Amino acid sequence: MPLPQPSLAGPRILLRPLLASDAAALVAAAADGELWSLPFTVVPSAETVDAYIGHALAGQAAGTVVPFATVLRETGQVIGSTRFWKIDRVHRKLEIGSTWIAASWQKSFVNTEAKYLMLRHAFEEMACVRVQFTTDEINAKSRAAILRLGAKQEGIVRHERIMPDGRKRNSVRFSIIDDEWPVVKEQLEARLRA
Repeated sequence: MPLPQPSLAGPRILLRPLLASDAAALVAAAADGELWSLPFTVVPSAETVDAYIGHALAGQAAGTVVPFATVLRETGQVIGSTRFWKIDRVHRKLEIGSTWIAASWQKSFVNTEAKYLMLRHAFEEMACVRVQFTTDEINAKSRAAILRLGAKQEGIVRHERIMPDGRKRNSVRFSIIDDEWPVVKEQLEARLRA
């Protein structure tokens, strides 16, 4: 059963439901840095964007994925995408993933604000007891960003997935649990105020 698809609004970022009509905007955002050529993540190109969106919307229809377009509120420009996935309503847990941001907006307020909005929704509206993150073992920037959020590294999952180029990826798993959320929330709010 599909989950209700919220829009999550912060002062500068809007995470709104991903739409099939976002294809051109996603490709334009990914072109900022040619992100589709990164070896450790899957970012849509002009050739793959329809399948990328189709996969996200199929997960949404199955009730296991909530995909978002990341939008600058001031201009309405789409600058990336992210999603809740691996949603387990029985055990009240999910993963935040498939996150990418146009190169010009990396190392800005965007990732912190987006993750804050998603974590707040997961813990406070969806009553999650666990939110996890998974990134490629070789993606040092992503690993550092997840740690900066306040997540704890749990370990490395070997050969967790096969990448489009055929490489067997080892993934690093992180999590934040409900008991940790108040402190993490406070720290993220302080970073956003700064």
